[in-house]
Amino acid sequence: MKAIVLAALTAALSPVAFAAKSPVTISDARIFAPIKGTNATAGYGVITNTTDKEVTVTVERIEPFKAVEMHETVEKDGRMAMQKVEKLTIPAKKSAELKPGGNHIMLFDPTREVKADETLKVSLKVNGKVESFDFKVIPRVETKKEEHHHHH
Repeated sequence: MKAIVLAALTAALSPVAFAAKSPVTISDARIFAPIKGTNATAGYGVITNTTDKEVTVTVERIEPFKAVEMHETVEKDGRMAMQKVEKLTIPAKKSAELKPGGNHIMLFDPTREVKADETLKVSLKVNGKVESFDFKVIPRVETKKEEHHHHH
């Protein structure tokens, strides 16, 4: 009986148990599969602050990419431009959406081919503590367009 209790305690105290205590949740987490011949892609999702206090989020690491940055899209001289931001600040009980044309994660220089349907571990620093989140890799383009041709 002691062994069962000890095993339950060990499981309860494992890092996996603490992951559920993150001050943020991420929904619709996705990364576009890089287009062949390019060295960059982007990550999106909705980061929700579940606490009563403001949180800061920075992107730390995403394997197998050599570099990752948080970007925002701003208007400069009548044109939309991306610029790096050091952190996202999310007010209490609010969400920040990472989306095309807005804030997003840029991923650079993969060390291997990244394919649709794999899951990548995304390390984010939330209030100074590094936490890991799963992001699904999705195809950049729909491949079903050919079905609309050759109907007689």
